[in-house]
Order: sequence, then structure tokens, then C-alpha cells
Amino acid sequence: MNGEASLPQQRADSNPASTSVEPRRPSFLTSHGIHTMRAHNRALSAAALISLAVGRVALGGGATFEYIPNAISANDMSPDGRFVVGSLTSLVEGEEVIYRTYRWDRVSGTILVLPQPGFSAVAVSDDGTVIAGDILDPETNAEVAAIWHLATNEWTALGGLPTGLLCPSRSNSYEISGDGSVVVGLAWADGCKGRAFRWTEATGMVQLELLANDGNRASVANAAGSFVGGFAQGTQSRTPAVWTVDGGMTIDPTATAVGEVFGMNDAGSIVLGTMDGKAVKWTNNLTVQTQLGNGSLMAGWVGTPMDVAGNGTIVGFDRLGPSRRAWIQVGGTGPLLNLKSYLEGNGLSFPTNMIIGICQAISIDGSTIVGHGATGGNGAWIATIDAEPLCPTDIDPPGGDGVIDGSDLGSMLGFWGPCPGCEADFNGDGTVDGDDLGTLLGTWGVCAGAPGACCFGSGCAQLTQGECAAAGGTFLGAYSPCNPTICDNNDLCADAIDITAKINGGPILADNSAATPGQFGGEDTDLPEGSPTCQWALEPWAAHNSIWYRFEAPGNGIVSVAICDVDFPVTANDTLVALYSGECGSLVEVWCAEDGCLDQEYNSVLQFAYGLEPGGTYYLCIMNSGGWFGSLPGTFAFSITSP
Repeated sequence: MNGEASLPQQRADSNPASTSVEPRRPSFLTSHGIHTMRAHNRALSAAALISLAVGRVALGGGATFEYIPNAISANDMSPDGRFVVGSLTSLVEGEEVIYRTYRWDRVSGTILVLPQPGFSAVAVSDDGTVIAGDILDPETNAEVAAIWHLATNEWTALGGLPTGLLCPSRSNSYEISGDGSVVVGLAWADGCKGRAFRWTEATGMVQLELLANDGNRASVANAAGSFVGGFAQGTQSRTPAVWTVDGGMTIDPTATAVGEVFGMNDAGSIVLGTMDGKAVKWTNNLTVQTQLGNGSLMAGWVGTPMDVAGNGTIVGFDRLGPSRRAWIQVGGTGPLLNLKSYLEGNGLSFPTNMIIGICQAISIDGSTIVGHGATGGNGAWIATIDAEPLCPTDIDPPGGDGVIDGSDLGSMLGFWGPCPGCEADFNGDGTVDGDDLGTLLGTWGVCAGAPGACCFGSGCAQLTQGECAAAGGTFLGAYSPCNPTICDNNDLCADAIDITAKINGGPILADNSAATPGQFGGEDTDLPEGSPTCQWALEPWAAHNSIWYRFEAPGNGIVSVAICDVDFPVTANDTLVALYSGECGSLVEVWCAEDGCLDQEYNSVLQFAYGLEPGGTYYLCIMNSGGWFGSLPGTFAFSITSP
């Protein structure tokens, strides 16, 4: 579910040899590894309510980044982004350590300090009234999974498994269902070995099916609490595992793959985890595994996806030893972006040496992210991205088209005069008048704040121009869509993209602005001498910014190519298209065309090139004409058809 379980703690549990990950409560290093500090039970009669003044350190461009005062972790968040839970800094009185947990209500602006004996708060129900965490059992001082209810302001122990009564730690919570009725986590049994559990008030704590080679843990669940993810001890290390109430399975049937499940969406239809060091997601009932970006933000680090928003955006972090780097994958496609760079692209300013460590959760609308491990602050943080319309003056057609032009002006004039609440009343004074007209004219042209395709090598993500620049990508224009071919590097004939399957298919999106040779007057050495022949007569400069495609000729030997699609944002001007037979290095021009599109005066149509050898390979080169400075590279769409 959104705001899934906090990142699993490193424990002397089912897999001592596995890579360590974040503790869910304060820990310290000793010569023997990571150990959890224990606190003596100290009962507090009531929770403390604190008015919260969040420490905002950066603001601008519709985004914020704030530290949560005195908080060392932000472990979970309700799907609507209202409630955040985690741990506050501890109090030390003599030899006694008093752990404090909290629930932050962002609407009221207050932090509720939860009562003892709770020492961790790891997951919150959708309405914020139930929290899963852990307490120290007053009688045995053993760690026990527990839930807190707002109605009683008390923790209730969930107990343990019958064969784990003598274990120093009975159980630990990791996740709670949306309605707060189901808790899943780790229990100790059968000689103090790790067991995945599922708890409800009706059933009590029930062990889930034991998978693979012992050592199981339930780390996350869907909103209903009916589908659970985590890990089992595989043949080498932890291996990803899932359960229902009726049974379980390792995602790799052989249990040899190394990894675990860290998150999932509310429906359980998108499952997030690590597989052999790479961040992945599983869909289609776990039958499709997709690597997220390159699998990690930083080469050689382990990519760890934690949560997914309703629009597919995924947040997580990389880990290498004790080091962490937070990242985001916008829309669930394209590369992993450094979260710090992404926020800078939304107008924030951070110190150069600042590091944002761990993303824990993202709200269902993708506007709010929480986590911890940022340098220069208290540890726990919250980041928001403004969800307001990027271009409020883009009112025609409904929903906008990315351009402020005459259609928007005409729509605004249709609302002229008193019109409270009208979409054309940009300043909200109840009247559409000259002030609103000035606002519209001031934003005339392409909506600069709108997202578009941002290319990273052959990868693509939907980002704003600022986000793309901060992330080191190439921005293709507002509202330009990502497409499997738009970011491909096909500057050379040898890198020509096969478009055989696109004959009589949809438009092929392209961008030749970064093609080499990219300077005006640059000559493509792949082109035969004297080609293309359809350039202007006496043209002294060669064609430039050429990109290459190839296809197998259809059975009738006829194709048409048109660079005339106007539904895609077109920034290229004065293109030409040439068709070649032969092989790269010894091409022969077959057909050539310049201009001809009815809606785009200087873009081209190659109409009915016939006599092609059925099944033969042909090369298509699209380029800008040489000879005048109005021939500009950019984005365009073309189609290839056969009658």
C-alpha cells in the first residue's frame, strides 16, 4: 500500500549474512555489528500534543523541502499525505534511554507524541487512527509487535508465536492494512528463527507459510492486508517472496535470486523490490518483471524501491555500505533521478554538498514524499511538489494543449465581464477584464512550465524543462511525449532504427536537434556524394542533422513517407527525406523529397516510392536542408505507409 512499511531493520534474524539496511529505530555500531539500544520501560500516562513549526530550509518554484523538528525518522505516511509517523530523538536520563514515537497531523499542524511503552511507529492506517509499531513487554522486556489506537491512546501487544516464548524478541511490526485491522511482520519461533506473520483481532498472530530455506519475513501488504510481500532465506541469501492467507511462493521458483520485496501499491498489482542488486517492479500477477531505469541511480549500488504513487511514480534509494542516495522515477518510466536534483529542477536550492538519503513513502497523488537521512538537518524530512496547474491560461481546448495562443484568447474573451469562478478569471477577482488579458498575453506561446520528453541517452522521462536540466537530460519541448524511439541515437547509418513493424502503423516520434553533425553546414559522410538530389539548385551547403531508419520493403514494393503529423509538438522546420538502397558506406539514392506537407509548408512528403524489391532492406534518412538559416532541427513525427 502507499506509505508501505519502513525499511527493514538489520537484526540477528533469519539471514545474518545479508546486506544490512536501515534500522527502524535508533541503533549504534559495535565491534560485533549493529545492535539495537534497549530502553527500560517507562510508562507515560498520556501522549503529549505539540504544535509543530516545521523547519523549512528551501522553498520556491512550487516545491518545498522541510525538516520535521526533533524527528529522526519518517517511516510511513497515509495515502492522502495527511499523517506521518516515525521516531523522535530519544531522551536520556542517567542510564535510562526513553524512546519517543510520533504521529504528525499535517492538517492541524500538530505532533502527537505517542505514549510508552511504544518505542517504534512504523506504519499508519489510511485515516491515521491506528499505528503499527513495537513495544517492550512490561513483564519480560522482550520486543513485541503492537498497535496504537487514537480512541484509547494506548498500545496493545500483538503477542508472538507459541514456539517463540523464550526468544528475547517475540515479534516486530512492519506494515498495517488501510483500515488498520491487519498487521504483518516478523515473529520468532522454532528455536528463535524468523517467521512471517499476519495478525487480525479475530485470528490473532498467524504464521504464514514457511518458504524456501527457513528465515521468512513479511515486510509489506496491500491496502486490504490480503496480499503480503517480503523475503525468505534462499539458496544464497534473501530471496523475494509473497503470500496470501492461503499460501505463499518465492518469486524466483528456484529461490536462488537475491533480493526482497519492499513495497506495493494499494491494489497489490504493482510490487516493488530488489532482484540481484537491481531495483525492479513486478506486474501482471508477478509474471512481468521490469527493471527500474538502470536498476540503480549509481553504478554498483543496490537500488531499493519503496513506494509507488497512483500515477506510477516510484520513490526509493540506492545503498552501498552505510551510504544512501534518494531517487525518484517520474511516472514509473525512464531513468532514476536523484531526488535532490529533481527538487532543484522544481525551483529549490540546496547546499552543494547536501545529500538526501532515504525515500520511505509517497502520497497517492504523487505530491508528497517523506523520508530521512538528509545531511544538515534533524534527519526526518518531507518534500512537496505543487500540484497547481502549470499553465492556468491554457484553457482551450479543455485540459490544455501546451500552447497559449489565439484559441485561448478567444475563449477568454467569451467570458468577458463579471464571471465569478470562471476559468478565465486568472486573478480570482470575479471579473474577466484587462488584468486577466494581460496575464494571458504575458504567457503567450509554449507553456514553459509544462512537462515534456527528457532524454537520457536512449531513456526518456516526462519532466519539466527545469527538472530535465537539473537531471542532466535533453529537453524535447513542453508536452512532447516519451516514445520508444524518440530518444534513440540513430545519427549514423550503422545505427539506423528498424521501422518495418511501423509500416501502416502509428506516427513515429523523433528529434534530430542533437544529431551529429549538428552544426549548420555539417556534412553527413554516410550520404553518397551529390545526395540528396532534391535540395535546392545551386545549394552551397550540405544537409545537416540527419537521422537514419531502415525497413524491409512490403510485398507490393511501394511506400510513402510523410513528415506531416501535427498532433505532435513540431519544432523542426524545413526537413527533407531521402530513400536509399544498398549498404551503409555504399548507398544508392532511390527517391528524395523536399517540402509538400499541406499544414507544414517546409516539411516533406515522399509520395509513393515504387519499384522497391519486396523484402529488400532500404534506408531512410530524414534531415534538414542546407542553404538557409531557417532550416532548423527539432521534434517532429512521421509515418510510413504502403497501399
